[in-house]
Amino acid sequence: MHNSFGKFLKELRKSKRITQENLANGLGVSTVYIHQLETGKVDAPSKSKCEDISKVLNVSKEIIWSKAKDQKLLRFLNKEKIISSLNEPITNSEKLLLDLFRNLNTDVKKDFVGMIYMLLKSDKRVSKEVLEKVNELTKTA
Repeated sequence: MHNSFGKFLKELRKSKRITQENLANGLGVSTVYIHQLETGKVDAPSKSKCEDISKVLNVSKEIIWSKAKDQKLLRFLNKEKIISSLNEPITNSEKLLLDLFRNLNTDVKKDFVGMIYMLLKSDKRVSKEVLEKVNELTKTA
């Protein structure tokens, strides 16, 4: 699978002249974990871990979390076979929906995801696993 977060983290870490060992020590994790992050062997980190990474690398936590969220979403989409190709172009309507969603406040995002969940729930073609994942999103949107 495409590993954009790992590549991003490695390039950022190297640009700051920080070794895997120094980053690991700053985060209180093993160098093996840093290597696994950078090579995509483990999922992108949680929001709190991204905040820790941003402090050690002295960059905006939003940049780190944004890359991690993108990677988590891509992994989910691939796992559920929702998209067939990461290189597939996004349509204008998909882009508009994404832009709209990104600009909603937290409460409205939760309502929006909740409505999507209700729509998918009524569609018998949607797998139980996808419904569970979307339901999880209603709690974290």
